[in-house]
Amino acid sequence: MLVSLKWLNTYVTLPTNIDVDKFAETLTMASAEVDAVIKIGKEWDPSLVITAEIVAIDKHPNADRLRLATVNYGAEDNQQVVCGAPNLSIGQKVAFGREGSELTNPQTGKKQKLKANKIRGITSAGMILSEAELGISDSHDGIIELATDTPIGLPLQDHLGDTILDIHIWPNRPDMMSMIGIAREVSAILNNTIQHPLKYDLETSANNNQKIKVVIENEDLCSRYIATIVKNVSVGPSPEWLQERLKSIGQRPINNVVDITNYVMFELVQPLHAFDLDKINGNITVRPAHKDEPLQTLDDLDRTLTTEMLVIADDYQPIALAGVMGGKNTEVTESTTNILLEAARFDAVSVRRTSNKLALRSEASSRFERGLSSHLALDATKRAIQLFIEITGATPPDNYVDIHPNPNKNHEIQLTRTRVDTLIGFHISTTEITSILENLGFTVKSTIINDTDELFIVKAPWWRTDITIPDDVIEEIVRLAGYDRLPESAISGQIPAWEPDNKLVLREELRDSLVKMGWQEVITYSLTTEEVLEKILPSDELASINFFRLKNTLSSDREILRPTLRHSILETIERNIRLGANNIAIFEIASVYLSQKDNSLPNEKALVTGAISGFEINRWGQPTSKPLDFFDAKGTVENLLENLDIKANYEHSEIFGFVNGRTAKIVINDTIIGFIGEVSSETLSQFGISQPTILFELEVENLLNQLALQKEFLPISKFPSVQQDLSLLVPHSVSVGEVQTVFKNSKLVSSAEPFDVYTGDGIEKEYRAVALNINYQSMERTLSKEDVEKEQTKILVQLQKLYNIRPRF
Repeated sequence: MLVSLKWLNTYVTLPTNIDVDKFAETLTMASAEVDAVIKIGKEWDPSLVITAEIVAIDKHPNADRLRLATVNYGAEDNQQVVCGAPNLSIGQKVAFGREGSELTNPQTGKKQKLKANKIRGITSAGMILSEAELGISDSHDGIIELATDTPIGLPLQDHLGDTILDIHIWPNRPDMMSMIGIAREVSAILNNTIQHPLKYDLETSANNNQKIKVVIENEDLCSRYIATIVKNVSVGPSPEWLQERLKSIGQRPINNVVDITNYVMFELVQPLHAFDLDKINGNITVRPAHKDEPLQTLDDLDRTLTTEMLVIADDYQPIALAGVMGGKNTEVTESTTNILLEAARFDAVSVRRTSNKLALRSEASSRFERGLSSHLALDATKRAIQLFIEITGATPPDNYVDIHPNPNKNHEIQLTRTRVDTLIGFHISTTEITSILENLGFTVKSTIINDTDELFIVKAPWWRTDITIPDDVIEEIVRLAGYDRLPESAISGQIPAWEPDNKLVLREELRDSLVKMGWQEVITYSLTTEEVLEKILPSDELASINFFRLKNTLSSDREILRPTLRHSILETIERNIRLGANNIAIFEIASVYLSQKDNSLPNEKALVTGAISGFEINRWGQPTSKPLDFFDAKGTVENLLENLDIKANYEHSEIFGFVNGRTAKIVINDTIIGFIGEVSSETLSQFGISQPTILFELEVENLLNQLALQKEFLPISKFPSVQQDLSLLVPHSVSVGEVQTVFKNSKLVSSAEPFDVYTGDGIEKEYRAVALNINYQSMERTLSKEDVEKEQTKILVQLQKLYNIRPRF
């Protein structure tokens, strides 16, 4: 929120010659953080940029649109300057820049020294200034018009100069989104009083004989609604003081009626809305919108409403979005003479939902959605009526409607001295505690209990809707007492012992191993869409997933929490290929989100998913024409598991989106920990990938469980081994892992590792040639040739019987 110190000074007296930077630091430490200090007029030379009066206007002899203005700026002689402003008139008090003053060039935005110059043959040694030349705003359509009682010849910085604080308001402090709210904080810090603005004494004149009726259909969505008829308003420009205050906080003046409602909102925090009374058909109903009900809002956009949105309606149609924006059909215009003033308290969640759904943010919605006190509505109504009478000449209203079914209750909170001292860490006297809280608007009573402790009974002011528990009160005490009073002390007590997180340790080990092997880690969005998931998951699996959806998504591409990482990896590969990468080896270690029965929260499963795509590299580091294949990725997985001292089996598997026969599940001790496979060309084409890609996936939890199993010690044989290479004709339906298992089930085989796979000439179509290196070794004796041949024959018979596998040669 932008806060003008000149405006703030009308409510709370600030120190003379205040050090603004020090004041901003004090406010930050005790209340709300000041993000920036903007000093308007600091660069205006007090002797060259001054107030002046236009005493004469003549036509320019050589230009129809230019005029010669004679300016009295307090010197002995008046100054004649050339001016093209359309709003120039005799008697105006204006901002005048003398020759030599540093001003802003509206075309370039840069500072430029003003020099005497001939304009169409007439010398002009000065300038009547607009907001653009002074750097106040970008507006240079007309000159600045000062108040008629402005003295002549004074430095302009004394008249228009100001200091603006850009203050960050916390979500739980809606009361501070106003000048009065900031003034309350400043008065408590400076320990002085607040001058409250004048308000019309509406209650004494109200007889509840209102000519318009108000109905609230859902009191939970609207806990208060005040409607006041104000007649005989004269719509026109606001007075200079009002325009100046609105401009100082970045608001554009519109007309006096709209400006008054905006002014009161920034002054007291309560949003108001003025309807043109003569455009309202019948009475007012606060109700949910009907399905697909239309409404054109004040920004000239046609909106289609839903039943979740709260509207203000007359007997025929909606006339405003409650708490967000008014309707075009009841807009106040220059011809308006009678208005209906609305002051209400709408449900914070309802306002925020409507605002987000329509992507329509307003100053009003930003206040309502923080939860305002219902007490504000009447105060704001009284203040606005006071200004309507003073500024627009309105007739004082004699009646109003106030529907207040759910009044806010002030919280009464009890807290003990023991709790205060324990939480703060140092002692603050009862006198100081009472003074601090009373300065903030609280009422405080203290009594002695149990002969040793003190009990504080604290009642929060009606505007502090954030105060609900004792610790909230203690926070108020310590921030005003000063955080710098907190004592310095060393850490006491025993430091808790470090407890390792085995899952986190495993993830780090996996990450380090993959990086050492040359793979690159990626981090992708955890949100995706069903359309993307349809490319990588089968329809029956998608139908069984209860997706976790965002209610207010920021992008249509980020709607649901992902149940897999496969699409993320493939999208990243496509993006890298498109940007010129040839060889890609990437992985991600992250959570996926799966639905659980009888639980509204997802099961977050940690996965390691990686993929390679590209071509083999020769010994000179250049890519060859041979694409990377299943075995390149399998080698990575084997190395990864070997680093964890784990041996896995690879069994044939069929997975949607992967090539049958080049996909295997990874099994350890009969537990599936993941899979590896070549992505099918159909799936790759949907992601825009044209080169072979192999992907693997490991479940961290299952892998961790295998690490936790007790490993069996196997002695090393002292007898020599016998190695033989054997080429077998293996059907495509049988995995190499199944062949290895048959060999390893033999007591005389210590290992059976494949080293070549061949298909092509000389090999039947249904088969592939698999070459294995077999290591025969006994724990009891040295094996003879006959022992090895006998055992190998026995194994081959078993392979023939189980899988129809036979030797190639």
